[in-house]
Amino acid sequence: MSDLKILIIPSWYPTPNQPLKGSFFQEQAQFLQGKEGLNLQVLFGEKKSYPLLRWIWVFIQSWLKPAWPISTDKVQQGPTAYGFDFPANRRIPDKLQIKLEQRLFKKAYRSLIGSGWEPDLIHAQSGMDAGIYAHHISQKAKVPFVILEHQVFVFHYYSKMRSTLIMDAFQSAQKTAAVSWDERRQVMMHQPQCNPKVIWNLVDEDQYVIDLTKRSKEFTVITLLNSLPTKGSEDFMKAMAIVLQSDPEIRFIMIGKGANRKSPNPQENLFVRKSKELKIFENGEFIPFVPRDQISDVFNQAHLFVSPSIQEPHGIAVREAMMCGLPIVSSANGGVEDSVNSETGLVVPVKRPKEMAAAIINVKKNYSNYHPELIRELAISQCGKKAFLKSMLEFYQFEN
Repeated sequence: MSDLKILIIPSWYPTPNQPLKGSFFQEQAQFLQGKEGLNLQVLFGEKKSYPLLRWIWVFIQSWLKPAWPISTDKVQQGPTAYGFDFPANRRIPDKLQIKLEQRLFKKAYRSLIGSGWEPDLIHAQSGMDAGIYAHHISQKAKVPFVILEHQVFVFHYYSKMRSTLIMDAFQSAQKTAAVSWDERRQVMMHQPQCNPKVIWNLVDEDQYVIDLTKRSKEFTVITLLNSLPTKGSEDFMKAMAIVLQSDPEIRFIMIGKGANRKSPNPQENLFVRKSKELKIFENGEFIPFVPRDQISDVFNQAHLFVSPSIQEPHGIAVREAMMCGLPIVSSANGGVEDSVNSETGLVVPVKRPKEMAAAIINVKKNYSNYHPELIRELAISQCGKKAFLKSMLEFYQFEN
């Protein structure tokens, strides 16, 4: 039986300048490569701001060249990945911008198959905007495509034409999927003609362990997030201020971009500034970044993980924490709710610090009710390697 060749078109992917952006897309592709005869390659177009005249020049060249140059130097390797740049300029109407993007992707695809590798299936990792490109190539090259949605499903910053093309792609795809039940609901609200299955993101359980010997002496709450308002960092700190009024011995750890004490950038030091304003700074530890191979060690210092986001398509950090045996307190943010039940934690309304504080205190008081191994087992059953491989093999198989 010959290999099934899959071309992955991601909406974002690691590059030499941004090695962490879309890293989980690369990790999933690395994991799938070679499994059960899967042969994967990646084609990634990175949007970059160009001066108007240069944009026009590329637009002209896109008509004249039969193929568009692609390079393995522009994207991280493993599996084989090809990248190219396509220009953007805010003065260009989105109708023209979309046409250029579609044309460049089609011609970059020609360069790819010119090397002798031609896919049996195209996998768009997100409909925004990878689904548009996959759909366009599929129509021209007569190759079927599927979409697995990972992104927050909102359209207020898309033009009407781009939004329509995204929905057309979902309707035309041979199969669709989403990374949580809430994400599935959002897709179907916009495009009821498709019926996505749920495929939770891969979280490699071998990278995470339960190590109770590392737990801090004081009850410690941990979170991992960035400083964007949608991630709820200020709500988390307000909740911790309330918690500390009743139990001043509790500690907390904040991991993420806003934890940089030395940065003058207000987004990079948000956690530090706000915690000082709330007079809880001395109870906290602030870590701007933790390498992936050290996440397990840091999580194991804590007793509880908190996810305060307004919306999470999936919530990888929550599942990583669960694989370390930590119970979860989460806002009702969608993706995380798939894994939080009476045995694994508590869910509270979005943007309600008082309720979040009460849940943290509740978990601490009833901590013996939460069993680390059961928490880990649930996360593995949903997001572990065996479950992810089974789901993806089913997703890639269909009758013509």
